[in-house]
Amino acid sequence: MKKLLLGLLVSLLVACASAPSWQGMSEREISQWKAIGFDSTQAQNWRVRGFGPTESDGWIKANFTLDTATIWAKEAFNVEEAQVWSEAGFEIEEAVTNRSKGLTPVRAN
Repeated sequence: MKKLLLGLLVSLLVACASAPSWQGMSEREISQWKAIGFDSTQAQNWRVRGFGPTESDGWIKANFTLDTATIWAKEAFNVEEAQVWSEAGFEIEEAVTNRSKGLTPVRAN
């Protein structure tokens, strides 16, 4: 019985320790993440990739996932630029190549 209780206690402690938290964020930052509807897991995932609350909200509203936003941002596209290129049907590689040539996408009306 003691071993069972000890096992349950250890499991509980491990589960609590691995639960996502707001650790490392100020109250103001937590408030900003919560204001855009992010929970601690989402906030930490976006934050660790270098995005702040406002920027993350923009990427989400433009229908980018964390992974796709990260790829576009690594190529120095802001959310507005990435959205224009993406909506015009360009993959990231094509967008980078064409942008380096001074080209911009044309939106279809």
